[in-house]
Amino acid sequence: MTQVKEKQKKEKRFNFSSILLGKLTRNACFLIFLICLILFLLYLLGNFQTFTDRTQLTILNVLSVTASALCILSVFAFVLEIVLIFIKKKKTGSVISMLFFVFTLVTGGVFFAFSVIINRIASGI
Repeated sequence: MTQVKEKQKKEKRFNFSSILLGKLTRNACFLIFLICLILFLLYLLGNFQTFTDRTQLTILNVLSVTASALCILSVFAFVLEIVLIFIKKKKTGSVISMLFFVFTLVTGGVFFAFSVIINRIASGI
C-alpha cells in the first residue's frame, strides 16, 4: 500500500513540475515575442521620428539579440511540448502551444534576418 502512495506522490510531483515548466516557457516565449515586436515597431517609429543613426543601430542590435533568444527558446519549448505529449498522453493544449512556438520561431527568424540585413546595409556592407 505504501508503494502505491509513493508512486502517486512521484506522479503528482512530476505533473506539477512539468506543468510549471510548460507554463514558464510559454510565458517567457510570449514575453520575448512582445519585446521583439515592440523593438521592431520602435525601429519603424524611429525612421519617421528621425532618431539618430546610433540609436537606430542600437535598437537593431538589441532586436537581433532578443530575436535569437526567441528562436532558441521557441525550439526548446517546442521540444518540451513534444516530450510532454508522450509523457502525459494529452494532446489538446499541447498542439495549440506547439503551433504558437512554431509561429514565434518563424517571427523570431524574420526579426533576426531583418535586423542583421539592415544593420549590414547601414554599416556599409
